[in-house]
Amino acid sequence: MYATVTESNMHLHYEQRTIRTCQRLVICICILVTTISFIYFLFQNQRVNSLWTPVHVWYTPEQRIKRPTYVNRDHGFCGPCPTHKLSSDAWQLIDLVQRLAPRNPFLINIGAASNCGGRFDPTYPMLTKINSTFGALLIDPNPNPSLFSAYPNRTNIRITHDYIWTETVVENIFKKYNISKQFTVLKIDIDSYECSVLESILQAGYRPQLIHTEFNPVFPPPVIFKPIYNPLVKNDWQPALWASNSPFYGCSLTALSQLLLSFDYILVEVDFWDVIYIERELVRSLGIQIPVNDQAAYDYGFLGHSCLPYCRQNVKLYNNQIENGIRSAINQSNFTKHMKTILDHYAPISLKTKSKHPYEITV
Repeated sequence: MYATVTESNMHLHYEQRTIRTCQRLVICICILVTTISFIYFLFQNQRVNSLWTPVHVWYTPEQRIKRPTYVNRDHGFCGPCPTHKLSSDAWQLIDLVQRLAPRNPFLINIGAASNCGGRFDPTYPMLTKINSTFGALLIDPNPNPSLFSAYPNRTNIRITHDYIWTETVVENIFKKYNISKQFTVLKIDIDSYECSVLESILQAGYRPQLIHTEFNPVFPPPVIFKPIYNPLVKNDWQPALWASNSPFYGCSLTALSQLLLSFDYILVEVDFWDVIYIERELVRSLGIQIPVNDQAAYDYGFLGHSCLPYCRQNVKLYNNQIENGIRSAINQSNFTKHMKTILDHYAPISLKTKSKHPYEITV
């Protein structure tokens, strides 16, 4: 009987010890799972912050870091703007590129022809003031040599005359000239399909550190406006999208920002109708100050530009009917329908199909 009690006690003790061991194991597993979850949460939070939280944001013009002013003569084409009003305190490309400090600097300039042999082009100082190692491919359909005569005559600067279309830009330019997937600056000035051309280039895997282009300021944030490219019609429009009397010459700032954000580029500067985007990680690592949103950038860089009062007659910058239409319908559910009744009057007509130019307008 004593042996039976002893065996029973031993069995009970064994069961209790097993239960305690299991409890400890469960506690250890819980602690391990909690630790792993906490580490994962921290990693995800850090990852999200690194992707979405900018380093240095300005909300009001007073918070902007002051930069030296310079004269941008290209903005004088808007109208009778006096020379002393052409000064700007926006980032210059040359200053931003020097911040990027590229090892093998290279520029793709689509729409490179400019007055004074190229001196009015925003990329011109990069090729003349930084160093002779800055290579470039300058592209423009206009073969007039006087529009390129000021560019340095170097073996690493090439000029080619070609039309740029959405479906051929990668094959005819980037692949033909063996452009690296990563390069320094992409500048596009074609007064028409900047958004669709940019999308083709970026979808093909090319990643410039900095993108300089133009936007259509007739459509302020948060309006999304894009002329829709049709490869069957191309430039067969009357009037042409880039004509002086057409408000269809490019996509709005919000449309441009929305597109480039999807490829991880962030808005850095608006200078009248010029706009600069930089890869997000470079903005963070270099501590480049950025506007809080498109509206702040537009208000300061376009509406606050000293030349705008002299350019109110330029329909590529200002259209009273479109402005009033946007203002009256911006918060309405029928915004797109309302704006189409206005924009259809301005839509270019195809000489081939007699149809109106397609476009997207929304908020």
